[in-house]
This record gives sequence, structure tokens and C-alpha cells, in this order.
Amino acid sequence: MVIKVILTLLLGVGILFANPKSVDYQIISLLGVQDYKINQKLIQRLFKNPLEFMDEVGNPNIYKISQVLKQNGLLKLAFASPMELEVSFEIAGNPMAFTSALYDILGTMGYYYFFVKQSVLDNYSYKFVLSMNTEYAIDPILLQERLKEYGYMALKIEKQSLNQWVYEIKESNFQYPKAILLNPNEEKEQANLSGEYWYQVSQGNTLGIVSSNAILWYPKIVFFDSNLRVLEIFFQEKAVQAIKVKIPKNAVFIKISDIYLPLTIKSGLMVELN
Repeated sequence: MVIKVILTLLLGVGILFANPKSVDYQIISLLGVQDYKINQKLIQRLFKNPLEFMDEVGNPNIYKISQVLKQNGLLKLAFASPMELEVSFEIAGNPMAFTSALYDILGTMGYYYFFVKQSVLDNYSYKFVLSMNTEYAIDPILLQERLKEYGYMALKIEKQSLNQWVYEIKESNFQYPKAILLNPNEEKEQANLSGEYWYQVSQGNTLGIVSSNAILWYPKIVFFDSNLRVLEIFFQEKAVQAIKVKIPKNAVFIKISDIYLPLTIKSGLMVELN
């Protein structure tokens, strides 16, 4: 009995001082110390060749590790009953671009109701905590996949408890997949039930916009740079069916909606870049 206690204590000390760049350390971060101890033999079999779980620069591949843990039933995400979930994010980069991308992603994952519980912005990073009432923790595998589509990757994922998680995020090359790429002299037509339309441009001077079914609307057009910083906001309080606007310098993303009621143009827009 005494030997068993000593071994348990030694294991705890070993975990505490594990190398942060080791595969074991990342597994512990994802599972927590207790679940790691309980499932240590299975984990050793699954990760017997740790080099298979390192990326090209020699760091643990968090996505691959979390995938294996989930596939083998080790990654616990479900709660016994609905409770508050707190998820902390830290990003060294443009906070506006990341939060916009993150909120889009959470919406596609079924998390619509959440609020910022705490936030700190300094010269180096933006840290904030999201709080929501839910039955499940956010799936770290799915979240990593969606973040990658926007040009982000997770440097660290830590489960502090079943309902408290920490993500450290790095921006590699920001993208906005909801924005439709416009090419010069090419018409694009689409409908959106929300009445909000996103486009991406790399050239061109003007943008022509025509509402479908000759609907009258009140244009609101926001131009953003490559990091989703607002460059210019154009709006018109006179109802129109068609309009042409000049694209400001350095504009990359464009959001089009209606000043008063975006649903007015849910049936569609025809746009042309010139």
C-alpha cells in the first residue's frame, strides 16, 4: 500500500515537471493529470512512437494528438448536465480579425449564445474568456479544423477542468472563407438569408451592386483591409435598386448590407468588380 502511494506521488511529480515540448505534456494538457494517470497504460500504447506525433519543426502536433485521444474515447467533452463553460483564448495578432473569425466558427458549431466574461489587451496579445451555458465542451479537433480555414493554428490547448479550457492561438495567414472572391469584369450573384454579403478583392476600382427582383434598399457598405480593420464605411439613406461605389486603397474585404433591415436584400445581390 505504501509503495503504491509512493509510486502515485512520483508519477504526479513527473507529470508536473514534464517537458512542455514533449508529447506526454500535450496529452496531459488535453486530458488533465487525473485522466492521464487512470489511462496511462493505454496512452503509452497509443503513443509508443512519439516521433509520429511531432510536426515538421519538432513540436508536438496538437491536432494529431487530440485526434487519437478522441478516437479512443479518452477526450471527455460531455457534461452530466448543462453548466457554465469558460474558454480562454490568447492571440498575438489583430483581435478584431480573430474574434470575428471565432464567432463565425462558434456559430457553425452550434454555440450561438455566449458573452465575454473577461478581456485584456496589451501591446503583445489579446486575452479573453468566453462564457456560455452548454452540455458539451467545445470539440478541440473541430475547432482546430475550422480555425485553420481562417489561417489560425493552436499552439496550446489545456483542459484545466471539464468546463474550463485554455487556447493559445497563432495567426499564420489570415483568410476569410465566408468572403466570395471577386475578379474584374465578372458578375457574381448570390442570395443570403441574413442579408449580409461578404466579398474579397485584390484589384479593381469600383463595385457595382444590383438587388435581385428590383428590391429597393438602403446600402451600407463597409471596406476592410487584409486584417479586417475598417477602412471606410459608405451608406446611403435614399432607397435604391442599384449603386456603384469606389473601392478605397488597400481594401481587401467588403461587407454589404442594408442600413435599417439587412433582411430586405436576403433574396440576393448581383455584384460586378471593375
